[in-house]
Amino acid sequence: MPQVGAWVDNRGVTISSAVPGVAAGGERALRVVLADDDVLLREGLASLLERSGFEVVGQAGNGVELLALVRSARPELAVIDIRMPPGHATEGLQAARVIRAELPGTAIIVLSAHVEVDEAMELLAGGERTGYLLKSRITDVAEFIETVGRIAAGASVVDPSLVSELIRARRRRDPLMCCHCGNVRCWP
Repeated sequence: MPQVGAWVDNRGVTISSAVPGVAAGGERALRVVLADDDVLLREGLASLLERSGFEVVGQAGNGVELLALVRSARPELAVIDIRMPPGHATEGLQAARVIRAELPGTAIIVLSAHVEVDEAMELLAGGERTGYLLKSRITDVAEFIETVGRIAAGASVVDPSLVSELIRARRRRDPLMCCHCGNVRCWP
């Protein structure tokens, strides 16, 4: 039985607000859509976000469903798996590009199991309210929820391992940098 000032969502999870769609502090909850072909991960993320005061307004298992959902629900945040059906390549990232073009005020968090340097650069070049996080490196729930809030508020957050890979890729492409130490004109 939920306590006073709480309600139970359609999965039986107690939410700490008297009104669905309103966060515990009384402000309107941030509206979120989730897209991941792994239903267990998607449901777990939805439960975690709802318990943390977000309003999950929809879920999608592929890019086509995601775009339809975002266009109809108009969320403040979309959390998107980079690889989704049908090809399991970069369908989630392609959908994120469309969302950024059509609804530029929507914050986007891309979750990935892999570092995709070129794709990440294109997404991050889109400006603020963007996050690129590796699923395997999310080890602290409170820190993850805080990061989601920062991105929704306008910050851009990039997983540190992606930053390292971006630096390595830049060095490989810059003909003036030494491939051993990164200094200009060193070449041992």
